[in-house]
Amino acid sequence: MPLAFHQPPTWTEEALKAARDHAESNFTAHRREEGPRSFARMYDILRPQVEQVFAASNDLLDLTGEVFIADPTAWQACRYLCGPPISQEDLWTLVGASKFRQVPPVLAEATAEAIRVVIDPVRFPWVEQRRYPSDSEREAAILATSVLWAAQQLATERRGEASSRQEALTGEALSRAGLMLDPSRSPIHFFDDMQRGTYSRERHIAGAKCDVPIRLPDGRLLALECKVSNGPKNGWKRVNREVVGKAEAWRSHFGVQLITGVVLAGVFDMSCLRTAQQAGVILFWEHDLTPLHEFVSGTKG
Repeated sequence: MPLAFHQPPTWTEEALKAARDHAESNFTAHRREEGPRSFARMYDILRPQVEQVFAASNDLLDLTGEVFIADPTAWQACRYLCGPPISQEDLWTLVGASKFRQVPPVLAEATAEAIRVVIDPVRFPWVEQRRYPSDSEREAAILATSVLWAAQQLATERRGEASSRQEALTGEALSRAGLMLDPSRSPIHFFDDMQRGTYSRERHIAGAKCDVPIRLPDGRLLALECKVSNGPKNGWKRVNREVVGKAEAWRSHFGVQLITGVVLAGVFDMSCLRTAQQAGVILFWEHDLTPLHEFVSGTKG
């Protein structure tokens, strides 16, 4: 890379460990403070929907297409009646349909059949036995189903919130550095597909999704990813498999004037971070985006 270019930050072992420890401490504190309340909130939202399915289907004994004609959104709760719970994609495949948010009337009976054949015999033994559940069986089944759904929904919500938070904070740092938001979402195949001094929301760069593409004032392209990890194994997947893999593909397309960075939050082990930095990925931290601001500002010449 030409020496005239402002160089991105690199981390010493000591500084890298301090930043990693700070991120992990933030993650732990947030989970301890918000985890139980968030789960209780999600459970309270979802349990009435499970109860409604029980009521509409005669305690699951009459789980027919009429359930989904009356409430086309009930299929989301019904996914958690299965043993084990099935994904949206699996249900769409079983029904033989493309994606839907609400069950089309023409697919109501097929959806009911897809659920019935894989209904969980452990939580709902009375269905196979063709009898009504006892009060305690019904309560235990509704509780277990609501807990399963709440756990999965909360995990999904957390991932979405973390991603949105990171991208918002990153955008604020870039705006403070004087960059303008480019609202385009069209793919980037050439440097001049973005104007200098601009950044975008999610776009594809040379065929691979990039969370925050940045055309630096000096002309280089900074492909910035946003990653949250809940543990070391997840961190390796998020950073070394996903980000480093993309970085190699992007460099092969654009050459050395494309640089790849990642904004990190959560839990990572040191070997993961060392490997990424050695592979040329610039590391930034959600809890302190000053280095990103300073780097971008320094590319103005």
